[in-house]
Amino acid sequence: MVVLVEGPEGLADKRRPFLVVQSDLFNEAHASVTLCPMTSLTGGETLFRVPFAPSAETGIAVESEAQVDKIKTLRRGRVVRVLGQASAASMEQVDQALRRWLAL
Repeated sequence: MVVLVEGPEGLADKRRPFLVVQSDLFNEAHASVTLCPMTSLTGGETLFRVPFAPSAETGIAVESEAQVDKIKTLRRGRVVRVLGQASAASMEQVDQALRRWLAL
């Protein structure tokens, strides 16, 4: 799932997309959510960045990368809204990148 998250201290102009990477079993019930930030500055660390093309399915408006090397856990209240869904193929790439980054 791709979500829009408010910036530090609730700054509305600092909202950005994040990719939810925790189990769907905990998405509704837990007070926090684990995510990878998305960036439009592409071409970075390819082993730890997963590309996402703009699409209606994901809700991403520009070429972006999930920054697996910058994984975060935030309060659920910082999630503003759901933008869209990542494909199973993209989530498999994210899974592999997380395994590399976290040595799992």
